[in-house]
Amino acid sequence: MIYHGKIKSKSSEPFLVSRNPRVEFVGSTTGKDNNISIVLKDVELSDAGKYTCHVKNPKEKNAQHNATIILTVVHRMEETDNTLTLIIVGVVGGLFGLLILFMLVKRVVLFIIKKTQDGKKECLVSSSGNDNTENGLAGSKAEQKAPPKA
Repeated sequence: MIYHGKIKSKSSEPFLVSRNPRVEFVGSTTGKDNNISIVLKDVELSDAGKYTCHVKNPKEKNAQHNATIILTVVHRMEETDNTLTLIIVGVVGGLFGLLILFMLVKRVVLFIIKKTQDGKKECLVSSSGNDNTENGLAGSKAEQKAPPKA
């Protein structure tokens, strides 16, 4: 146990039952945030492990609540150079963006070409009832058969 405290009422701050010199109480239960934290000072490699906070609330019929955190301790934080990763992500993202742009431009060009071709189509149907072709189709003057005689 690294910290043990009690809170008597809403208007009082926790008081220590037992104390560890490397553990500091931070926060307040009387403030607006109602937030309590514990700070572990001068952390050592041996401090790594699971830490569980046990809380018992008399107003909830002594219901107990727990929260666990795993502390990992390292010698020192290592700075990682992410320049290469950022370059790769930038190039791939740029290529993907260019591909989308190319597809959009292609679609717009094809749409414009289709619209201009639709406007150039000519209507080959004659407005008069007489067809001037001589291919024997109905309506042509080339071969008009007389009605059959009875």
